[in-house]
Amino acid sequence: MYNNVIRFFIILFFLSSFYFAQDAREKSHSMNILPFIEDNVQKYYVTWSSSSGSDDGWQHDIYNQIVSFDSTGEMIFNTNPKRYIGNGNDEAQEPVNVAINPIDNTMLTVWEDGSGSTVDVRGQLHKPDGTIIKSNWIIAGGEESQHSPVVVHLKNKFLVALTDEAYPAQSSMNVLKVLNDITGTEVSNMELSPRDKDQWWTIAASNNKNIAFVGWGNGEEFYGRILKGYSDTLNSTEQKFYFSSIDQYYYSVAWLEEISHFIAIAKINNNSAVCLIDTNGIRKNFTIINNAPITRETKLAVDWDSINNVYEVCYTSRGKDLTILSVTDSEIKLKQINKMFLTDGDWPTTGIACQFVKSTDKKDLWKSKRKILIAYNDNNSNDAIYLYKEVEDLTFVTKNMNQLIPNKIILFDVYPNPFNPSTTIQYAIPFVKTLHSSPQYVQLKVYNMLGREVATLVNKQQTEGKYKIQFNADNLPSGTYYYQLKVGSFLATKKMLLIK
Repeated sequence: MYNNVIRFFIILFFLSSFYFAQDAREKSHSMNILPFIEDNVQKYYVTWSSSSGSDDGWQHDIYNQIVSFDSTGEMIFNTNPKRYIGNGNDEAQEPVNVAINPIDNTMLTVWEDGSGSTVDVRGQLHKPDGTIIKSNWIIAGGEESQHSPVVVHLKNKFLVALTDEAYPAQSSMNVLKVLNDITGTEVSNMELSPRDKDQWWTIAASNNKNIAFVGWGNGEEFYGRILKGYSDTLNSTEQKFYFSSIDQYYYSVAWLEEISHFIAIAKINNNSAVCLIDTNGIRKNFTIINNAPITRETKLAVDWDSINNVYEVCYTSRGKDLTILSVTDSEIKLKQINKMFLTDGDWPTTGIACQFVKSTDKKDLWKSKRKILIAYNDNNSNDAIYLYKEVEDLTFVTKNMNQLIPNKIILFDVYPNPFNPSTTIQYAIPFVKTLHSSPQYVQLKVYNMLGREVATLVNKQQTEGKYKIQFNADNLPSGTYYYQLKVGSFLATKKMLLIK
């Protein structure tokens, strides 16, 4: 008995050690690529959190580096990787996020600081060259934990969204700190998510002028708000629901200037859900991209094609893939998936930034050379890994990889019909435009001519999407059968013929 107990605790110890060693955030937790112009030259400010080389993997520091691209498209390292937050022994300084005021190149870096008895959100106002305007101060701190900040610039303000676990929150809620972009002084604040709902991990994007979007998850659904700053007053739409059945942390958002919409992408099982969000927070063009799940904590690359009036939106997906979408204000389509785009190993399991880049003389290197910059942390050092690579221009896409979800529940005709011994039943469930939408309860059953149930094919909650079910009638006699779909108050019945 005693030996069995000892054996149990030994196994438990090794399993727990293995589990904690696998946490992706232990070595890297964020990566950012921020375009800026200095002396009329296009450059890119890169910043990330890293803890490689530390005995305790959670002692993150924050690093930066500036890169650019010459007129031939070759990559230039303007600076070496430099640690500018942390000293290697002060515990977690992560994740890091950064925004810029493009008028004077003032940047605000924000991060989660776990060096004290509480977890705080800190900030630093600075220039790309490292000149500090306001050094390392607490933006949100004190009781409980304030963590996971993200920042965007809007007119004359920096908007810092973060998760707050202190009162009046009853679990984790998201709040907004509005800071003066010259002094860093807080000018106002706002609660973004309900106090009594456990919601966390914000993402954000803005047009740098008057419109921003902040989104977050709760482990299952994805919500967000539009923030408008046309005057000195910041206004917000109500919290709106956008996706269900998401994987927490696996979502991203970007602003599409030419069509005045945000694009949001979230991982759902092995797929990605994609939609546009207008400047009033209304969701449009919900689409499922099959077999192309977005990677965790990923920044999107976007590029406008003025000849064809379409955006190309790029993100890393699955283990080694790169996915490119074609986006207009009326349609989201899969353009291509570059299988095995990453040749060595897999994508890191958290923290990747994608960026279409321009040369120092502002030539678009995506249009001219089909090159994209992808950055992530090197787990064996504190440096960034830069994958600057030409993307193969594929000319075809498998049709079933792109699903446009209809705006009503549909039960399709089976195919084949008549059938022997199996046929395929398809149906579609649309997005429900309510604040507290949740997966709907779905029943799909088959009945014989006498109305007796012969099979239950679906009996569970399902989120929006198109579904395909195989019905096998090996054990049934020839004859007419009815298949019935019930979703809430919706009920539809159709006929199929089995001939043996």
